[in-house]
Amino acid sequence: MSAPQAPEINLAGPCGFYCGTCRHYLARSKGLLKEKHLKDGCKGCRAQDKKCAWVKRDCVLLRKHQIAFCFECPNFPCENLKKFDERHIREDQLSPIENLLRIKEVGARQWLAEQAEAWKCPQCGGNLCVIDRECYDCGYPCP
Repeated sequence: MSAPQAPEINLAGPCGFYCGTCRHYLARSKGLLKEKHLKDGCKGCRAQDKKCAWVKRDCVLLRKHQIAFCFECPNFPCENLKKFDERHIREDQLSPIENLLRIKEVGARQWLAEQAEAWKCPQCGGNLCVIDRECYDCGYPCP
């Protein structure tokens, strides 16, 4: 059994998604599952390990822990990741592929610091949810 990962690193999804903006992560971490009408929450993509609902379930290299991020794959970006990216660009105005390129450039810890700052509520300093487009601390609507 592997050692538990630091919570910060756990928020850097292998696919380039920042878990700190996910409704399932935020609702669980803030005790809002019932209020947000969610049955289960999430501890972050890396903590979910093989139960990752999007990219990891279809990627042998990620499932077997042969790579930590999709950009390490010789087939980067694969078709599955491209579809995932297109969906997030369309629905959330963010690109996991661009995030992966940034992680490759500056490292996961620096990228996580950038994401935490970028997704901080301008009203209360809390956490903005990219999916619900609101702060999970004060309800402030984000653009």
